[in-house]
Amino acid sequence: MLNKVTKFTLLASAAALAASCASGPFNGPEHAKTVAEAHPISVDSQIVTLTIDSDPGKTELSGVDKARLRAFADAYLRSGHGALTITAPSGAADDFDGQEAAADIRQALHDAGVSWETLAGATYRTGSGRQLIVSYTHYVATPSECGIWTGTTMNNYRNLRSPNYGCATQNNIAAMLADPHDLIAPADMSPRDAEATVRAFEAYREGEVTASETDTNINAELSN
Repeated sequence: MLNKVTKFTLLASAAALAASCASGPFNGPEHAKTVAEAHPISVDSQIVTLTIDSDPGKTELSGVDKARLRAFADAYLRSGHGALTITAPSGAADDFDGQEAAADIRQALHDAGVSWETLAGATYRTGSGRQLIVSYTHYVATPSECGIWTGTTMNNYRNLRSPNYGCATQNNIAAMLADPHDLIAPADMSPRDAEATVRAFEAYREGEVTASETDTNINAELSN
């Protein structure tokens, strides 16, 4: 039989082992971060502006201003959100000239593909201003920094990912995003083609083949 000292030693060893297991290197919920959570991409809104000078001596926009507005409209159609606002000066002696220039700008933007419903107007108070400001909101994606090299693989008892795992991928995604707003909400879908749907239903009712036609010769050439 074991004496009291041996029993006490065994019990102490078992208690120490249980305590070490309770506080040992087991992975918990805090270690289950995804790559997106470990290296998040922040999306911030910014205001893009274009300034157009109103010249009382001219009756229409210059060719340079029209080219600038076309480029500005293209950028808005690619990544702009919300209204495209034209802000004209107010309170000066030549307010009428500024309003005429705002109308010309609105027409030039519409000719470049911006819908009338998207265009908005505003004014700012000034005493002698002749500048018109065209603006819209777009979004910018900023990834987290990479380069954590300390404690990456030495003594990795938990078998966790390295701190840099997935960081380069997140940075590449942030750089390649055509519209960072897609990370906040999905882009609007264009309406479906109702005429194509009606044609398919009519063909189905009349017993016609609704699937796309295939060329067996093409398949044979591909297989060869």
